[in-house]
Amino acid sequence: MRERREERRRSAEGVRGRVRLGHHLVVVDVSSRGALVEGRSPLRPGSRVEVQLETDARRELIAARVMRCGVVAIDPEAGVTYRAALAFTESCEWVREHATRGGYALPMTNERTELADGEGLPATARTEQK
Repeated sequence: MRERREERRRSAEGVRGRVRLGHHLVVVDVSSRGALVEGRSPLRPGSRVEVQLETDARRELIAARVMRCGVVAIDPEAGVTYRAALAFTESCEWVREHATRGGYALPMTNERTELADGEGLPATARTEQK
């Protein structure tokens, strides 16, 4: 099993993403070395992608490798939601700094995450921590 080099941050609020082909992503979890993202299109494990991560203050194109991808939700209205783990090819400190500026957020249950194009992703198996 591979050892995690950096503590994972569950505070991706305000960080948005999309892959180069224009598919919008919801950033679930982010660190300076990678991200956990959700979207409507599958990403092929082992492939290299360019991800545009942005906040209100900054936007940057980051090269990443898809480590894994799978279905996390199937909704009769919204369709299939895929979750992918991305490993950045270079460290991206500004994303980590932005994500931890406001503290640590806890994932909520029964949420519906809105994509930039107005479409929503159904809530996944994330549970609220107490």
